[in-house]
Amino acid sequence: MRIRLLLPVLLLISLTVLGCHKSPRQGPAPAPQPAQPAAQPPTPPPMVRPPGRNQILPGQPQQKSPPPPGPSRSITLAPDQQAEPLLSRTRPLSSAATLMALARQTRALPEDFKIGPLGDNRTEDQDENGAVSAAEAFLTGLVAGKPDGALLAADSEKTVLDTLIYGLKQGYTPSSFRLGTPKVQDDGEIAANVRLFSADGSAEGEIYMARAGKKWLVSDLQLSLAQLAVKREKSKEKYFPSAYRWLLEE
Repeated sequence: MRIRLLLPVLLLISLTVLGCHKSPRQGPAPAPQPAQPAAQPPTPPPMVRPPGRNQILPGQPQQKSPPPPGPSRSITLAPDQQAEPLLSRTRPLSSAATLMALARQTRALPEDFKIGPLGDNRTEDQDENGAVSAAEAFLTGLVAGKPDGALLAADSEKTVLDTLIYGLKQGYTPSSFRLGTPKVQDDGEIAANVRLFSADGSAEGEIYMARAGKKWLVSDLQLSLAQLAVKREKSKEKYFPSAYRWLLEE
Protein backbone atom coordinates (compact mmCIF):
# COMPACT_ATOMS: atom_id res chain seq x y z
CA MET A 1 0.00 0.00 0.00
CA ARG A 2 2.81 2.36 0.83
CA ILE A 3 4.67 1.46 -2.37
CA ARG A 4 1.64 2.40 -4.46
CA LEU A 5 1.47 5.81 -2.83
CA LEU A 6 5.16 6.54 -3.35
CA LEU A 7 5.22 5.65 -7.06
CA PRO A 8 3.29 8.73 -8.22
CA VAL A 9 5.44 10.97 -6.04
CA LEU A 10 8.64 9.51 -7.44
CA LEU A 11 7.34 9.87 -10.99
CA LEU A 12 6.51 13.54 -10.43
CA ILE A 13 9.95 14.26 -8.98
CA SER A 14 11.63 12.53 -11.96
CA LEU A 15 9.71 14.60 -14.45
CA THR A 16 10.57 17.79 -12.59
CA VAL A 17 14.27 16.98 -12.54
CA LEU A 18 14.28 16.12 -16.24
CA GLY A 19 12.53 19.40 -17.06
CA CYS A 20 15.14 21.41 -15.21
CA HIS A 21 18.07 19.81 -17.08
CA LYS A 22 16.49 20.33 -20.53
CA SER A 23 18.48 22.83 -22.74
CA PRO A 24 16.66 26.05 -23.69
CA ARG A 25 15.38 26.67 -27.21
CA GLN A 26 18.13 28.14 -29.39
CA GLY A 27 17.32 31.18 -31.57
CA PRO A 28 18.76 32.00 -35.02
CA ALA A 29 22.54 32.18 -35.22
CA PRO A 30 23.95 35.76 -35.17
CA ALA A 31 25.32 37.21 -38.44
CA PRO A 32 29.11 37.08 -38.74
CA GLN A 33 30.80 40.41 -38.00
CA PRO A 34 33.20 41.84 -40.66
CA ALA A 35 36.83 41.49 -39.81
CA GLN A 36 38.34 44.66 -38.32
CA PRO A 37 41.71 45.80 -39.80
CA ALA A 38 44.58 45.36 -37.49
CA ALA A 39 45.71 48.61 -35.78
CA GLN A 40 48.86 50.08 -37.32
CA PRO A 41 51.60 51.24 -34.99
CA PRO A 42 52.32 55.07 -35.07
CA THR A 43 54.93 56.22 -37.61
CA PRO A 44 58.06 57.38 -35.83
CA PRO A 45 59.36 60.95 -36.71
CA PRO A 46 62.11 61.15 -39.33
CA MET A 47 65.59 61.11 -38.06
CA VAL A 48 67.41 64.47 -38.38
CA ARG A 49 71.13 64.48 -38.37
CA PRO A 50 72.84 67.11 -36.25
CA PRO A 51 74.29 69.97 -38.33
CA GLY A 52 77.88 69.71 -39.33
CA ARG A 53 80.50 72.45 -39.32
CA ASN A 54 79.56 73.91 -42.74
CA GLN A 55 75.81 73.17 -42.65
CA ILE A 56 73.40 76.15 -42.22
CA LEU A 57 70.04 75.65 -40.51
CA PRO A 58 66.90 77.33 -41.96
CA GLY A 59 66.55 80.90 -40.65
CA GLN A 60 70.14 81.02 -39.46
CA PRO A 61 72.25 83.91 -40.92
CA GLN A 62 75.05 82.85 -43.16
CA GLN A 63 78.42 83.16 -41.52
CA LYS A 64 81.63 83.65 -43.33
CA SER A 65 84.10 80.89 -42.94
CA PRO A 66 87.21 81.95 -41.09
CA PRO A 67 90.25 82.66 -43.24
CA PRO A 68 92.78 79.88 -43.51
CA PRO A 69 95.61 80.11 -41.03
CA GLY A 70 98.74 81.83 -42.17
CA PRO A 71 100.01 85.35 -42.92
CA SER A 72 97.42 87.78 -44.40
CA ARG A 73 97.95 89.11 -47.90
CA SER A 74 98.11 92.87 -48.49
CA ILE A 75 97.02 94.67 -51.69
CA THR A 76 99.33 97.34 -53.06
CA LEU A 77 98.07 99.79 -55.71
CA ALA A 78 100.23 101.12 -58.48
CA PRO A 79 101.32 104.79 -58.25
CA ASP A 80 98.76 105.82 -60.89
CA GLN A 81 95.97 104.02 -58.98
CA GLN A 82 96.51 105.64 -55.61
CA ALA A 83 93.28 107.09 -54.11
CA GLU A 84 93.06 110.87 -54.19
CA PRO A 85 92.66 112.47 -50.74
CA LEU A 86 89.08 113.48 -49.98
CA LEU A 87 90.00 117.04 -49.02
CA SER A 88 91.50 117.69 -52.44
CA ARG A 89 88.26 116.70 -54.18
CA THR A 90 85.90 118.89 -52.15
CA ARG A 91 84.99 122.41 -53.27
CA PRO A 92 84.95 125.21 -50.73
CA LEU A 93 81.46 126.49 -49.87
CA SER A 94 82.14 130.10 -49.07
CA SER A 95 78.54 131.29 -49.35
CA ALA A 96 74.98 130.19 -49.96
CA ALA A 97 75.23 131.38 -53.57
CA THR A 98 78.13 129.01 -54.19
CA LEU A 99 76.18 126.14 -52.70
CA MET A 100 73.12 126.83 -54.87
CA ALA A 101 75.24 127.17 -58.03
CA LEU A 102 77.03 123.82 -57.69
CA ALA A 103 74.27 121.83 -59.38
CA ARG A 104 73.70 124.48 -62.12
CA GLN A 105 69.98 123.83 -62.18
CA THR A 106 67.16 126.29 -62.69
CA ARG A 107 65.41 127.12 -59.43
CA ALA A 108 61.63 126.98 -59.28
CA LEU A 109 60.62 130.44 -58.00
CA PRO A 110 57.12 131.73 -57.23
CA GLU A 111 55.17 134.04 -59.52
CA ASP A 112 53.42 137.32 -58.85
CA PHE A 113 49.89 137.82 -60.17
CA LYS A 114 50.84 141.09 -61.87
CA ILE A 115 54.55 140.96 -62.76
CA GLY A 116 54.82 137.25 -63.48
CA PRO A 117 57.73 134.94 -62.52
CA LEU A 118 60.23 136.37 -60.05
CA GLY A 119 63.85 136.98 -61.00
CA ASP A 120 66.78 134.79 -60.03
CA ASN A 121 70.35 136.00 -59.43
CA ARG A 122 71.85 132.50 -59.28
CA THR A 123 71.66 131.43 -62.90
CA GLU A 124 74.40 130.55 -65.38
CA ASP A 125 74.14 134.00 -67.05
CA GLN A 126 76.54 136.22 -65.11
CA ASP A 127 75.21 139.44 -66.73
CA GLU A 128 71.64 138.73 -65.61
CA ASN A 129 72.89 137.78 -62.15
CA GLY A 130 74.76 141.07 -61.84
CA ALA A 131 71.81 143.13 -63.09
CA VAL A 132 69.32 141.43 -60.75
CA SER A 133 71.67 141.82 -57.78
CA ALA A 134 72.09 145.56 -58.51
CA ALA A 135 68.32 146.04 -58.76
CA GLU A 136 67.70 144.16 -55.51
CA ALA A 137 70.31 146.22 -53.68
CA PHE A 138 68.79 149.50 -54.87
CA LEU A 139 65.21 148.45 -54.06
CA THR A 140 66.30 147.30 -50.60
CA GLY A 141 67.58 150.81 -49.89
CA LEU A 142 64.36 152.30 -51.25
CA VAL A 143 62.25 150.17 -48.89
CA ALA A 144 64.45 151.37 -46.02
CA GLY A 145 63.71 154.97 -47.06
CA LYS A 146 67.31 155.66 -48.14
CA PRO A 147 67.84 155.10 -51.88
CA ASP A 148 71.57 154.71 -52.62
CA GLY A 149 72.78 157.05 -55.37
CA ALA A 150 75.98 154.99 -55.75
CA LEU A 151 73.89 152.22 -57.30
CA LEU A 152 72.52 154.55 -60.00
CA ALA A 153 74.10 155.30 -63.38
CA ALA A 154 75.77 158.71 -63.58
CA ASP A 155 73.55 160.09 -66.35
CA SER A 156 70.30 159.32 -64.50
CA GLU A 157 71.31 159.56 -60.86
CA LYS A 158 69.91 163.05 -60.18
CA THR A 159 66.60 162.51 -61.99
CA VAL A 160 65.79 159.18 -60.36
CA LEU A 161 66.85 160.31 -56.88
CA ASP A 162 64.85 163.54 -57.02
CA THR A 163 61.69 161.70 -58.08
CA LEU A 164 61.99 159.03 -55.39
CA ILE A 165 62.93 161.40 -52.57
CA TYR A 166 59.92 163.60 -53.38
CA GLY A 167 57.59 160.58 -53.13
CA LEU A 168 59.16 159.45 -49.85
CA LYS A 169 58.63 162.89 -48.34
CA GLN A 170 54.96 162.66 -49.26
CA GLY A 171 54.70 159.53 -47.15
CA TYR A 172 54.71 157.01 -50.00
CA THR A 173 57.24 154.60 -48.48
CA PRO A 174 57.14 150.97 -49.65
CA SER A 175 57.41 148.15 -47.13
CA SER A 176 58.58 145.40 -49.50
CA PHE A 177 59.22 144.69 -53.17
CA ARG A 178 59.19 141.94 -55.76
CA LEU A 179 61.44 141.75 -58.80
CA GLY A 180 60.47 139.95 -61.99
CA THR A 181 62.48 137.96 -64.53
CA PRO A 182 65.23 140.01 -66.26
CA LYS A 183 65.03 140.57 -70.02
CA VAL A 184 67.84 141.79 -72.27
CA GLN A 185 66.92 144.87 -74.33
CA ASP A 186 68.11 145.77 -77.84
CA ASP A 187 70.51 148.42 -76.50
CA GLY A 188 72.19 145.94 -74.13
CA GLU A 189 70.38 147.06 -71.00
CA ILE A 190 68.50 144.56 -68.85
CA ALA A 191 64.95 145.35 -67.72
CA ALA A 192 62.68 143.65 -65.20
CA ASN A 193 59.19 144.16 -63.86
CA VAL A 194 59.02 145.44 -60.30
CA ARG A 195 56.24 145.70 -57.75
CA LEU A 196 56.32 147.71 -54.52
CA PHE A 197 53.99 147.06 -51.59
CA SER A 198 52.64 149.14 -48.74
CA ALA A 199 50.01 148.61 -46.08
CA ASP A 200 47.28 150.00 -48.37
CA GLY A 201 48.24 149.30 -51.98
CA SER A 202 50.96 148.46 -54.46
CA ALA A 203 52.80 150.11 -57.33
CA GLU A 204 53.95 148.29 -60.48
CA GLY A 205 56.52 149.40 -63.02
CA GLU A 206 59.88 148.57 -64.62
CA ILE A 207 63.48 148.93 -63.55
CA TYR A 208 66.41 149.16 -65.98
CA MET A 209 70.05 148.18 -65.41
CA ALA A 210 73.07 149.11 -67.51
CA ARG A 211 76.66 147.86 -67.42
CA ALA A 212 79.26 150.32 -66.13
CA GLY A 213 82.67 148.73 -66.55
CA LYS A 214 82.68 145.43 -64.63
CA LYS A 215 79.51 146.09 -62.60
CA TRP A 216 75.85 146.78 -63.22
CA LEU A 217 74.01 149.94 -62.12
CA VAL A 218 70.37 151.03 -62.15
CA SER A 219 69.77 153.38 -65.06
CA ASP A 220 66.04 154.09 -64.59
CA LEU A 221 62.97 153.23 -62.48
CA GLN A 222 59.61 153.74 -64.13
CA LEU A 223 56.84 153.74 -61.50
CA SER A 224 54.84 156.10 -59.30
CA LEU A 225 55.16 155.88 -55.53
CA ALA A 226 51.77 157.62 -55.22
CA GLN A 227 50.08 154.36 -56.23
CA LEU A 228 51.04 152.96 -52.82
CA ALA A 229 48.33 155.15 -51.26
CA VAL A 230 45.58 153.63 -53.44
CA LYS A 231 43.83 150.97 -51.41
CA ARG A 232 43.86 147.57 -53.00
CA GLU A 233 40.48 146.02 -53.65
CA LYS A 234 40.03 142.29 -53.81
CA SER A 235 39.37 141.27 -57.39
CA LYS A 236 36.09 139.49 -58.01
CA GLU A 237 37.44 137.88 -61.19
CA LYS A 238 39.08 134.47 -61.02
CA TYR A 239 42.77 134.52 -61.86
CA PHE A 240 44.09 132.11 -64.51
CA PRO A 241 47.87 132.49 -64.97
CA SER A 242 47.90 130.66 -68.29
CA ALA A 243 45.33 133.05 -69.77
CA TYR A 244 47.25 136.25 -68.83
CA ARG A 245 50.84 135.08 -69.23
CA TRP A 246 51.11 136.33 -72.82
CA LEU A 247 50.48 139.89 -71.57
CA LEU A 248 53.53 139.67 -69.27
CA GLU A 249 55.89 138.17 -71.85
CA GLU A 250 55.46 140.84 -74.53
